[in-house]
Amino acid sequence: MFNIFGSSVESINAEKFDELIKEGYTIIDVRTQQEFNDARIQGAQLIDIYKSDFISIINELDKEGKYLVYCASGSRSTSAVSKMNKAGIKTALNLSGGIMSWHRAGKPLVR
Repeated sequence: MFNIFGSSVESINAEKFDELIKEGYTIIDVRTQQEFNDARIQGAQLIDIYKSDFISIINELDKEGKYLVYCASGSRSTSAVSKMNKAGIKTALNLSGGIMSWHRAGKPLVR
């Protein structure tokens, strides 16, 4: 767990992330549109953390939903999960090491 901005962020490895995808968690990619277009995890929806409407978009998400969040290396997604927790979302998990760790674990990417 990381403690960012006074909020604890739970990070999980690629294997656990993959298990939870199969359980029906919603996958959120917080990278840029270009990064998303280059390669992404199957089924991910893009919510770019750099966009000015990021907070308003996460405020509209189901507070009871279960979310898996990733970026390139885990930094932006840690920040995103912290913001999601502050928005009242109870279950948001960060992919430790981001899409790079997913790829290193031999997991598939959409290109």
